[in-house]
Amino acid sequence: MNRELSKSDRVESSFIGYGEGESKVYKLFTEINKKASDKEVEYIALNGNAVSKAYGAKIAFRRKLKVMEKLITSYLKNNEKIITMQGCMESNSYLADELYQHIFWEKKNIKEKVFKRQYKDSIQSLKNPEKGLLDFVNMLDTEESKWTEKEIDSLLIQFDQLILNDPASSQSLVEFIAESYYYYTEIKHPEYYNKLAYFEKKYHSEMIRQYLEFCSN
Repeated sequence: MNRELSKSDRVESSFIGYGEGESKVYKLFTEINKKASDKEVEYIALNGNAVSKAYGAKIAFRRKLKVMEKLITSYLKNNEKIITMQGCMESNSYLADELYQHIFWEKKNIKEKVFKRQYKDSIQSLKNPEKGLLDFVNMLDTEESKWTEKEIDSLLIQFDQLILNDPASSQSLVEFIAESYYYYTEIKHPEYYNKLAYFEKKYHSEMIRQYLEFCSN
């Protein structure tokens, strides 16, 4: 299955294209997630082409394997370019960027799945729910994350240090760190100021400059 996954030239969501057809690549990913051992997942995440690594890293995170620091360190050393397809939107990205963003958005997923479980329970508790509605709620992804929000915050701080300590970190990755704390969480990290100032000067980044000003106020 990993060999087949390695033939793909992009990372895809479960449904892609304007017709929202099911992604064969994503189906391979789910099969690997079901059948691969933890050791096999770690191997996939560290070897093969960029697409295999990206999917392997997602599985490693989902399973809460103790390889996350090894993965981000490896990806920062060789931050390979990848193409991603989310629905009908295709874009260019990098391995380290995709891993960081996947972890960051898991906090939102945790909140959404709590709501989905509550909604699903409320429908299933009805005496005579409509079959269509029951079929719909049974399709909802309500699998509980192995991570807590506090653990994710701690992992992101660890990743921040590794990324900001590497002067070769990509502009897009450093800008996402600044953007996430500025727009999404509104958290100030004045201890990042000097390192972010280096990247602001290097990349002439408006996003990083805005976050620096936010930290200063």
